[in-house]
Amino acid sequence: MIVTCDDAPTTAATGADDAAAANEAIRRYVRAHGNRPWGEREAAELARLRRMWLAAIRAAA
Repeated sequence: MIVTCDDAPTTAATGADDAAAANEAIRRYVRAHGNRPWGEREAAELARLRRMWLAAIRAAA
């Protein structure tokens, strides 16, 4: 199959999909954490997930 420019996903669409996936990862992580206090390790993981989301948002813009 030959992929033309019309068939390939746009950078914005891919970035938006990545941003949505990163946002969902944050939501899952926070839900799984529950109502416990955040330790250093958990806060670091949340910060890493937020950086991924922010990078995806910037890529989609």
